[in-house]
Amino acid sequence: MDLTRRLLLSGLSGAALAALPYNRRAWGNRKNTSVFICGINCSGLEDTPPGIPTEEMLHYYAAQGIRHIRLPGLWEHFQPQLGGELDADYCHIYRSVIEQCRALKINVICDPCHNYGHYRSQGQDLRLGDGNLTADLFADFWKKFIHVFGDMPNISGLDLMGEPTNLPGPSIAEQSHIWQDAAQAAITAIRQAGDKRPVWVEGYGSSSAAAWPTNNPMLHLLHDPLQRLVFSAHCYLDRDNSGTHYYWDEEVAAGDMVSGSALTADVGIKRITPFVEWLRDHGLNGNIGECGVGRQDRPDGQDDTGWLVALEKTIRFCYNNSLPFYYWGTGKDFGPSYPYGLEIDNGKTAPQWAILKKYL
Repeated sequence: MDLTRRLLLSGLSGAALAALPYNRRAWGNRKNTSVFICGINCSGLEDTPPGIPTEEMLHYYAAQGIRHIRLPGLWEHFQPQLGGELDADYCHIYRSVIEQCRALKINVICDPCHNYGHYRSQGQDLRLGDGNLTADLFADFWKKFIHVFGDMPNISGLDLMGEPTNLPGPSIAEQSHIWQDAAQAAITAIRQAGDKRPVWVEGYGSSSAAAWPTNNPMLHLLHDPLQRLVFSAHCYLDRDNSGTHYYWDEEVAAGDMVSGSALTADVGIKRITPFVEWLRDHGLNGNIGECGVGRQDRPDGQDDTGWLVALEKTIRFCYNNSLPFYYWGTGKDFGPSYPYGLEIDNGKTAPQWAILKKYL
């Protein structure tokens, strides 16, 4: 998700390998004795033109201990014409990154439709539910994606759609239902194509963990004959959950605009708790597919204590609740100075690694 996209989304929404088998005893504040998954997002291939992760970048992540990557792509890049064949050149690029990850013993979650429920066609922004971008076309894409990529053994999960949001309809319930219908069509197509891997389902409304129960009143009714669905929520720790603010002291001063209360280092716990309770109530599997923080507490200093304490509390909460966690982000197009990024910047290692490495 690029910075422009985040700025646009900040005002829109209301208000395992991907996961471990559900176990009610896993919920609650206790030490997690299962294998905990902590991964990262590797951005770029969803950009126009695609920013291809370099071999050097992938080797760097592997050297830090990364064994799980979520890899965004763009529906239009894969399938330039709705209902048409997949683009061979773009598929080759995406496959080459997955193959490099396999050589580095990295598992990949494919997120080929990092599209927010939309598709850009001939200058028009099509949206699921608008009569043009149909659930059948979405299912058609996934059937073809499985045909091309289903043989790759280090693909450990399939993320249906990145942050569906701003779909047509007069109410959140009706918009959410459009997404639910499209997700069900894709799940059915994937299973009919013979793929048995976990399927990630993001939530309507930017996949917000805090607003999940409100924005997804019926999403728990999705059916997978293999019962391998993983519901994937997103949570950023800045004032409005947008991931577009970079200095901790400014966020504390602004307050938590999501809850209307003070913003503290427990902000991630507060925002993820409604999602955890929804999973528990329905006996479902889940994860945090995106979460990121800045690297400075104030513009004129290098102290990062506030952000890192908040990040550690968030990951520890996920760990205690057997909720896999994927950090955002890295990427070819962000560059080393991206405040939420994990690249080496002017010879300095990103401070977020100090927390992530405890859980890798």
